[in-house]
Amino acid sequence: MPRRRLVAFVSAAALLGFAVARAARQELPGVPRSAPRMENPTRLLVKVKAGATHDEIAAAHARAGGRLLQDLPQIRWQIVEVPYGRQREVAARYAQEPAVERADLDHARKVAYVPNDPYWAYHWHLQNIKADLAWDTEKGDPSVVVAIMDTGLDTTHADLSANAWTNAGEIAANGIDDDGNGYVDDVHGYDFAYGDSDPNDVYGHGTACAGIVAAVQDNSIGVTGVAPQSQLAGIKAANDSGYFYDSANVPAFTYCADMGFKVISMSFFADDVTPAERDAVDYCWGKGMVLVAAAGNSLSVIPYYPGAYEHVISVAATDSANNPTWFTDYGSWVDVAAPGVGIATTTIGGGYTTGFAGTSGACPHVAGLAALLFAANPSATNADVRAALEDTATATSYAPWGGEYTNYGKIDCDAAVDRVQGTTSGSKPARMLFAAPVGGDPSLGGSHAGAPGSPALRFWGVGFEKPNVVKVRNAHKLMPILGQERRLVVAGLGPTKPRSPGSATRQYTLDVNGAIVGSVIWDPEPGLVYAPTDVGTYYATVTGGFDEIYRADGNLLTCDDNGSGGIYCEMPVRKAQAPKPKKLTITFTRSYDNCNGGSEVLYLYDWSTWSYPYGSWATVWTRSITSSSTETVTATITTDPDHYIDDEGTLYFVLSTSGASTSGLLKADAFRVRVE
Repeated sequence: MPRRRLVAFVSAAALLGFAVARAARQELPGVPRSAPRMENPTRLLVKVKAGATHDEIAAAHARAGGRLLQDLPQIRWQIVEVPYGRQREVAARYAQEPAVERADLDHARKVAYVPNDPYWAYHWHLQNIKADLAWDTEKGDPSVVVAIMDTGLDTTHADLSANAWTNAGEIAANGIDDDGNGYVDDVHGYDFAYGDSDPNDVYGHGTACAGIVAAVQDNSIGVTGVAPQSQLAGIKAANDSGYFYDSANVPAFTYCADMGFKVISMSFFADDVTPAERDAVDYCWGKGMVLVAAAGNSLSVIPYYPGAYEHVISVAATDSANNPTWFTDYGSWVDVAAPGVGIATTTIGGGYTTGFAGTSGACPHVAGLAALLFAANPSATNADVRAALEDTATATSYAPWGGEYTNYGKIDCDAAVDRVQGTTSGSKPARMLFAAPVGGDPSLGGSHAGAPGSPALRFWGVGFEKPNVVKVRNAHKLMPILGQERRLVVAGLGPTKPRSPGSATRQYTLDVNGAIVGSVIWDPEPGLVYAPTDVGTYYATVTGGFDEIYRADGNLLTCDDNGSGGIYCEMPVRKAQAPKPKKLTITFTRSYDNCNGGSEVLYLYDWSTWSYPYGSWATVWTRSITSSSTETVTATITTDPDHYIDDEGTLYFVLSTSGASTSGLLKADAFRVRVE
């Protein structure tokens, strides 16, 4: 059965299940366009060392070639005049002077840029992410092409046509594949849904997303995009009903990579993993692209794709108060957030709207920022760009959801431009999100970097990248670090000799730069044990997460009633390494308050029936709730256990209770899945 993805657009009425010439650049003569900020070509700021004498400072100025204009002894800074255009050269000389602590360029700041596009008054969302401040430094560049992989692109729209990418190697409408790339007359992109050269937008979704990325600025009409001087390629992967099929998506990805585009904006989602699509995503990343996708609009913690792939930046949606929107997905697989309601942008037929919404609207804000960053530093890699936009994001804490609901936060365009140009540096404070596995036989700890059977414990989180110093300890013994990435630390588990149930537990602690950021108590038992990486609900409150539910220790996760006598929890288990499992054993240790007389049902999604949500849930167990005492429920699946684990190693569990009091409360101590 064909798998399909939906656009991530949300209407104001209901959740639909998907969510002119470039402006002249103002630069000072002689300043490289990749400079961190506009620089004064005749000034430096020099900080003298504490205790330096007047004569020592005067000698330093003489040798370096600067003339003192103003002394600020309160803070030991001096303003110095230098020969025109030689500020960097003179600053380097000052840095060698024994009486000088540092010498800085004289960077320019100015009021936030205000374009003349008449819809600017409706662009709260661009001001919210400080795009107007970033424009003081960078507005994009035509050499940076953003692929709008969507329902098409209205290349004749007056606010988009000047930024529509043109394939210089193709002669329009001659019926010949002039550039030999396998696609005939792909002048402004290609229609992969219908197999022709016209990426026309009938549905209208792609044109709206394109306007957010790179609508033309300062043309006295309409709106402006985040990167108004970058170019847009129309990559029509969806049919005219808004469905994205793998057979269109996969070649669209490879086309974008081979054509040298720098960014892909993907405002679509579904829950199924397609190995071919995942390989295509990895191919794009390997070609230096930044891939950005909508997280989805289901108010869910269940991973959605392509957003949940490791090489894709997944985007949640925020409102004007910087809170998550009522529809956005969230969780450990969602990277950043951006505005997703009341968005002013372009529509097909030359029009405009101020009501575009959904994670579809959030995604192109991030894609536009990625384009700005590639333009701001042409030598930046895709990893540099991703780090800049993630590490400078501001926290997205929301108490009813238990704190952070994205890995890095809401994007900040101005701070990200500074970061990619080297004005600022540093990663997010280290934070552990979850570990996998959490117990079992250490000799089965999984493989890493193509070394099957090497015992390993994986800590997933943020702020783990080098040069941060990462250590994992078992008691006082250091474990070998097998891998260290931005979001993943892989540590050896010690001896590979199998350990029997009942043997002593081990506690592994994760230390980053001398501070403990997480730990896992490992319980030896057969197979490998995994726990929910996220827990979510609808119209209720979950308190706690992975730390509270990964083992039975009296540390409880709670979920209250949704107001109708029911408790609902989504509990995805991610990163399970089980290519050919023979058995799944599910154990749930929990109690209920005010639920006697109700029933509890645990469901597990069966991937063999179809991609989510079009397939079926298997019932793991159904039980009556007869007391408030703590119980442990166990179920074993031995028939086709591989049907319940997707190709990314994720199992989707849903717990539902009904027929209980409206003051019902779930108190969960442990939910564990043993894979053998």
